[in-house]
Amino acid sequence: MKQRMFSLVSALLLAAPLIGTAQNQQQLKPNELATNLAGVTTIAAPPKDFDPLTASDQDLEYYGFPPRPNEIAAPKAFATWQRAMAASTTRITPVLEISKTLANPSTVKAAPPSGSSGPVTSTSWAGYVNKNGATTYGSSSFYFAIADYDVPNVRQATCDGGWDYAVTSVGLDGWGSSDVLQAGTEEAEYCSGTVRASYYAPVYEWYPLGLTSVTSMSIAPGDELFVEVWTTSSTSGHVYLVDYSTNQYVIVSFAAPAGIYLVGNSAQWGMSLYGGLATLKNYISEYMSNAYAYNFSYSAVDPGSASSFPVDMVTGLGAIATPTLLGPSGIWIQN
Repeated sequence: MKQRMFSLVSALLLAAPLIGTAQNQQQLKPNELATNLAGVTTIAAPPKDFDPLTASDQDLEYYGFPPRPNEIAAPKAFATWQRAMAASTTRITPVLEISKTLANPSTVKAAPPSGSSGPVTSTSWAGYVNKNGATTYGSSSFYFAIADYDVPNVRQATCDGGWDYAVTSVGLDGWGSSDVLQAGTEEAEYCSGTVRASYYAPVYEWYPLGLTSVTSMSIAPGDELFVEVWTTSSTSGHVYLVDYSTNQYVIVSFAAPAGIYLVGNSAQWGMSLYGGLATLKNYISEYMSNAYAYNFSYSAVDPGSASSFPVDMVTGLGAIATPTLLGPSGIWIQN
């Protein structure tokens, strides 16, 4: 069914090898596995008796699990990580497909007024951003960002004769930097007359490259997901996604595009459009919870932190998506 969906948007979604984009190509580790895209790897499943909840930090890294938050400094982030690790029972081997579309939140039109927490506006993105003041990748940079959310059920209010797209994601950079490292899900619906079709897939992106879909992992509207993105250098990114509804999880590691270096100066949680191809007003609202970002100095922030601010998605017709805080770590995006 998914392959038939892809054929409807073949002009946008093209399977192609990731050649010439990765920097710092390195030899694979003993348990590191190549994927169908050059420069993108995953990790072999750990032994059956392996328990990420009790494993050492070194073993977690070796088997591809995301870093453990500090239980004392960030107890809520730690509890979210614990739940995700406990649900990680079936590791999926990623089969990947590249898209020419972009889901970056970098088309920001205004900065927060001095002494104000926002909101600010973007033509393609709505959510919450936290800035930490980092200017280069180092100890003050964000290390990882996480969130739980339910996959939204996309539904065009009025059939527009084509596809509408959106991406729900967690990410690093994208505000005051030239790149975005993010992961989450792509949600799309086609509607023409009485014909409707939909498509949902885990995705990741290191902008300015386009989205890459994990076609081997099936998700569905209403599934509850955990998503984490993190870095081990300014050019090495990692994605970990768990579907609580199926206990399936996937790990993907990849290098930054040539000439791109992560700063780690911002973290964001929200929903974006593909370069103006979609009308978000046709989408059901999105809810994210347990949204946190963690820096190398072992401190955590969330959308409710003093250094966080909301971003409204605005077109010539006005705001089409606005985020609302639901507690310090929850976001509700409405249109």
